[in-house]
Amino acid sequence: MKKFAAMLLAAAMVFSLAACGAAETTTEATPSAAASTEGTTDSTWNVTRPEGLPADFPSKEITYIYPFGVGSMQDVYFRILAEKIKEKEGWSKSIVVKQEEGASGDIGWSKFIKSDPDGYTLGFAPTAQQITAIAFGKDYTAENMSYIFNMMSDPGAVGVSSKSEYATMQDLINAAKDAPGTITMGVTSVTGSEGLAVIQLENASGAKFNVVPYNSETEVLTAVAGGHCDAYCLNIGDLTTFLDEGSITVLAVGSEERSDLSPETPTYKECGYDVIQVNSRAIAAPAGTDPAIVQYLSDCFMAAAADPDVVEQCKDIPIPYDTKNSTDTSAMFKGYYETYKALWDTEPWA
Repeated sequence: MKKFAAMLLAAAMVFSLAACGAAETTTEATPSAAASTEGTTDSTWNVTRPEGLPADFPSKEITYIYPFGVGSMQDVYFRILAEKIKEKEGWSKSIVVKQEEGASGDIGWSKFIKSDPDGYTLGFAPTAQQITAIAFGKDYTAENMSYIFNMMSDPGAVGVSSKSEYATMQDLINAAKDAPGTITMGVTSVTGSEGLAVIQLENASGAKFNVVPYNSETEVLTAVAGGHCDAYCLNIGDLTTFLDEGSITVLAVGSEERSDLSPETPTYKECGYDVIQVNSRAIAAPAGTDPAIVQYLSDCFMAAAADPDVVEQCKDIPIPYDTKNSTDTSAMFKGYYETYKALWDTEPWA
């Protein structure tokens, strides 16, 4: 995992330097024979241009609005995929990654959803986007999206310090039932997927936690490891460094099935709580985008994710892969929206 951290640090430095003095950074494919042709004859790359796709698409740069900082796992992975697509499809134009940070993603998402549905503006579309849209009445709901591709789905996780008296999820829940409001649960947002998962766990178990928001995952885990906070509710992908050093443990994960990142850890459902906590991270276009463009881009991202070079490049990054095409991604996110909307209607969280 130290190698993984070094990779992300190096990537962040490269992307930051590329962005210096500009509002956007460009993912450029390395020149190749494929880049000088119309498409590719590579037998491992099975992408066809669907009927109805404009013959010259893309005739200009495609902008990808990313509403957070450079160097995260999903940022690095997207850039790798984008570079491979340009190379294999022989595009003369690039996918431009434009950072639009601020307001927990709202600035970038608001700009994205107002863009023309012409196929030349894409955006980062995670589960948290739907939660924010519901809580604050924003327009970027699932019904206003043309989903293209799901990159990954990071299960949520609840855990404690390795020195904690709570050895199981049931131990922690029982403590929060016996002394309501006294067991602290660290999260990065009370209105995000973590805060909602705690509400759902409370509803399913009868427990009551004292939910404490921190500014970052590292702050949460540092507090838990140091004994200043009883437990955490985060994404399992955020735990790597602290798990490697042995300062925390995982009691349960929020996926339907056990996570490959922690296969020995039971799910919330296995512990008796019918709760799902998964942060999926997708790529979308605004609703109304030409279906042929959506299909083409979906096929391109699917092919890039399966490309041997990409697989090799990402082998040391603990990506919680959940590769889905446009149709499956759309169905998944509409399900997320309906679940969170139903929860909001009965128990608003903001």
